[in-house]
Amino acid sequence: MQAIIRRKFGVKNNIVELGGFLIDLTARTISYYNSVVNTITKKEFDLIAYLILHKNRTLTRMQLSEHIWGSVVNNDYDSNYIDAHIKNIRKKLNAYAPPDWLETVRGLGYKIKINV
Repeated sequence: MQAIIRRKFGVKNNIVELGGFLIDLTARTISYYNSVVNTITKKEFDLIAYLILHKNRTLTRMQLSEHIWGSVVNNDYDSNYIDAHIKNIRKKLNAYAPPDWLETVRGLGYKIKINV
């Protein structure tokens, strides 16, 4: 399954380096220069991994919600839980270094910038 995902999304390696952070998609870990970031939750890691798979592409809050939680509740369009998770990710990673690669696209959603 991992091989199919790598081919489909163009991920050449299971370990992605972003601004000093090493994100291991198989082991589901994030480290910063040999220091493991233990505070990232499963949902937060899922958000980061999904954004990496769609690198340099803006994903809407609806797309992120559908992927992470599996379905969309019609009356939940107003909720800010994706924003809250992104805020928590930034706060936790900022303890090590600013995650400049995690970008908010105002009015649309979020994306991870990876220079290829």
